[in-house]
Amino acid sequence: MDNIGYKYKDLYEKIKFTVIFRILAFSLIILAYVLINFKDINRHSIFIYVSISIASFITFIYSTLLIFFRKKENDRFLVYFGFLQLLVDFIFISAVIVFNGGINGKFIFLYYLLILIAGFIFLRLGVMIFGISSALALGLSADLQYYSNIGYHYYFFYNPDKLLLLTSVNILGVLIFSWLLYHFSGELGMLSDKMVERDEFIRKSQNFNRELFNSFSQGIMVLDDKINVIFLNNEAINMLNLSRYDAYFRNKTGILYKFNIKLSDIIENFPIEIFGEKGKLDNATAGNIANKDKDSLERFELKHKDSILGFALTKLKNAENKTGGFILLFRDITYIKQLELESKINERLTTAGKLAGWLAHEIRNPLSAINTSIYILSSENIDSKENDYKKLIGIIQSEAGRLDNLVNDFLGFVKVKPRNDRFRDNFENINLFLLAEELIRPYAGAYVKIHNGIEKNAVALSEKSRIRQVLANIIQNAVQSVEKKFFDGKSRITGTGIIRISSKKILKTGNKNYVSISVSDNGEGMDDFTKKNAFKPLFTTKENGSGLGLSIVYSIIESMGGETAIISSKGKGTLIKINLPC
Repeated sequence: MDNIGYKYKDLYEKIKFTVIFRILAFSLIILAYVLINFKDINRHSIFIYVSISIASFITFIYSTLLIFFRKKENDRFLVYFGFLQLLVDFIFISAVIVFNGGINGKFIFLYYLLILIAGFIFLRLGVMIFGISSALALGLSADLQYYSNIGYHYYFFYNPDKLLLLTSVNILGVLIFSWLLYHFSGELGMLSDKMVERDEFIRKSQNFNRELFNSFSQGIMVLDDKINVIFLNNEAINMLNLSRYDAYFRNKTGILYKFNIKLSDIIENFPIEIFGEKGKLDNATAGNIANKDKDSLERFELKHKDSILGFALTKLKNAENKTGGFILLFRDITYIKQLELESKINERLTTAGKLAGWLAHEIRNPLSAINTSIYILSSENIDSKENDYKKLIGIIQSEAGRLDNLVNDFLGFVKVKPRNDRFRDNFENINLFLLAEELIRPYAGAYVKIHNGIEKNAVALSEKSRIRQVLANIIQNAVQSVEKKFFDGKSRITGTGIIRISSKKILKTGNKNYVSISVSDNGEGMDDFTKKNAFKPLFTTKENGSGLGLSIVYSIIESMGGETAIISSKGKGTLIKINLPC
C-alpha cells in the first residue's frame, strides 16, 4: 500500500469512528434531555421519538454507505461522504437548537461538538467550514427568534439587548473555539503527516530489509542466548530442507520472530557445545567438526542430510539492548568440495606426469654417458693407457652417483607418510643441536660461517631420518645461496656468507607445544615470484637443480602436523622457519 492508500485507510477509520461515536453521543444527549424534562416528558415525547427515528435511520444509511465506499477504496468518495455526514449533522443540530430554546437553549454545545468532529476528520478545513457555518447559524437562529414566533420570541422582542448579548456571546464562543481548534488542528495535521511519513518509512524499511535478506544466496540464521531460532531467511529454509516447517516458516522469513524452535531441532548433528560458556567457542569440540579454519574456530563445515554446509558463527558484541545472541551464516559447499577433490586428483595426476617426464629426461643423460663409456671400454680400439681407463671409470661412477641422487630425491618426494598416529613407530627423541652440528660440519669454509644457535637441550619427537632430510635440504639451499652471492667459483671471494640456525619453544592454539627452527642466510634472496612458488614440485631457479628439495621439506613437515614459512628479500637473504609439534 502506498502513501495514498495509507491516507485512505486513515480517513476511513476516522469516519467509522465518527459513525460509532455519533450513536453513543446521541444516546447520551437523549438520556440527558429526558432527565432534564422528566416532569414534562409527555409534552416532549414526540420530539424524542422523532429524533431517535431520524438518528437511527441516518446511522443505518451512514453504515451502508461506509461499507460500500470501503469496497471502492476511493479517497474522493470518502471525502464527499465525510462532508455529507457533517452537513446532515449540521442541519439536524440547527433544527434541534431552533425548536428547543434557540439561542437561549441547552443544545448550543452540539455546535462545539460538530466543530470538534469536523476537525478530527478534516483538520483545519473542517474546523474553518463548520466553525463559520455554526456562527452564521447562531445569527440566523437569533433572527428567527426575534422576527418569528419561535422559542422565547416575545421575551426577546421586548428585550432585544438580551438577545444581542446572548447572540454575541455564543457566536464569539464558537469563533474562539474554532480559532483555537484551527491552530491545534494545524499542529495535529503536521504531526499526523510526520507520523505517516515515519510509519511509511518504517514499513518500507521493513519490506526492504526482508526482501534484502531473502534475496541473499547464503542462509542466515539468528539465535538468542538460549540457542533458540529467532530469524531465518528463505535460503536457510531451502538449504536446510525444512519441509515439515515449511508453511510455518515461510510467512516469517526475513523478520524477527520467536519460532520456539531450538537449533538442534533443525540441524540434529549440530555441535551445540561449541557455543560454550558466555557464547565463546569451545576448543574441546574441535575434533568433532570437520576441516576447521586454522585461524578461528568460528568457521567450520558440517554434513547435513545429503549436503555439506559451510558455517560462519558470529557472536553479537553488544550485550545490552539486543535481541539475538549469535548469527549463523552458511552455504551449500557440496559442489565446491567436489571440485576441490577433483582438483586435487587432477593436480596429483599432473604432478605425477611431470615427475615421470622429468625423471625420464634426467635419467636419459647419465645413462647415455654410462653407455658410451662402457662401449669405449669394451671396444678393441681403446687406448690402453691407464689414464683413459680411469677417466671413463670416473665418468661411470659420477653418472651413477647422479642417478642415485635423482632416485633419492624422487623417493623422498613420493614416499612422505601421511599425518597419522599409527605411523609414530619410528619416532624418537632427537637432539636438534647435535643434529645441526652434524649437518653443518661439511660446510665449514672461509667464505661461509654457520652459527648453530639451537638450544643444546632442544628435543623433537619425530623420525630422525626425515628431520635430517629437512634440515639438510634447507642448510644446503642456504649454502648455495651465499656461494652464489659471495663466491664466483674461481677462488675469488667478495664477502662472507653467514648462516644462522636457531630454535625456540612456542605455544599455539589448543595448548599445543611446538619447537620452531629458523635457518637464515645473507645470500642472494628471492623475489616475490620465486618465494610464492618455492615449495612447488619441480620449480627451481638453479641450473642443475631438481626442484624437489623444498617441496620435500614442505611435504614432510606437513605430514608431521607442522608448518613451513619463508621470509625473503632479493639481495638481502632468506629465512626459512619450520614449526614442529613437540
